[in-house]
Amino acid sequence: MTCARCLCLLLVVGCATPMSSLRDDNRRLTQTVGELRGDRRAQERKLRELEHEIAELRAKAASDAAVPSLPVEVAVPAAAAAVAAPGAPRVVGVTEDGTEIVYEGEAVVGRSAAPVAPSQDASDEPPPRRAPPRSAVPPVDVPAVGDRLEVTRRIPPITARAQVRSKTREHESPGDRGDAPNDYRAAVELVKAGKYDDALAALRGFIAGHPRHDYADNAQYWIGEVFYAQKDYPRALSEFRKVVEVYPRGNKVPDALLKVGYCYQALGQGEKAHAMLEQVVNLYPKSEPAVLAAKRLETP
Repeated sequence: MTCARCLCLLLVVGCATPMSSLRDDNRRLTQTVGELRGDRRAQERKLRELEHEIAELRAKAASDAAVPSLPVEVAVPAAAAAVAAPGAPRVVGVTEDGTEIVYEGEAVVGRSAAPVAPSQDASDEPPPRRAPPRSAVPPVDVPAVGDRLEVTRRIPPITARAQVRSKTREHESPGDRGDAPNDYRAAVELVKAGKYDDALAALRGFIAGHPRHDYADNAQYWIGEVFYAQKDYPRALSEFRKVVEVYPRGNKVPDALLKVGYCYQALGQGEKAHAMLEQVVNLYPKSEPAVLAAKRLETP
């Protein structure tokens, strides 16, 4: 009996040891599996984050590719502003609502415009390059000339641009929506009257007061036109470039690029002018700025 009991005890002890070992192994395996699952979840989370970053980078790259590039500017001596290139268009009038600028040889037949006041006397220019007084120039009858350059006419609507405009309107304050049109028209009236200093102050004040308004890019474009009308081509060039740089999705980008090309031409930088005008034709083939750019490219 004693031997039998000892034998049973040995069997129980012998079985207990493997069972305990199996339980330990099972716990370790369970822990390892849990750690592996945690690692996999972390890797999946990182993968999703990377995919999101890649999608954002692709969207940004596509957005940047859609914005026209502008060459780096080199400062031009101020005296060059007083020298107009042959064939540089002259502002002859604006429409009554201030939405269109009309240039000599660039107005649509059958449309009328109010004449722009003569430019201020260029008394600070060097005597040999003093421009003859233009006060004696009579108002130009716009129907007697060719095509016009439109200031606020939109390019055919693009869904993405419309969405951007809609979101901009949603974020505008009641003051932006109520006062902006009157402020804009008042600034344009100053341009019509030839009060360029007051016009610049009003246009810049409009942009500062209504930075997200639909007319903000138009106001910036008018600032460029004020300097262009005074033949201050370096400053006009800088202001037109701001339209593209600050409002790359704005409807004035084609017009601003066209005038950048005109400014280059007026400054005697023919290669840059040609490249910019070609860019207008290629990027906006069905727009009026493209038509004017093509005509300018055909001119020797």
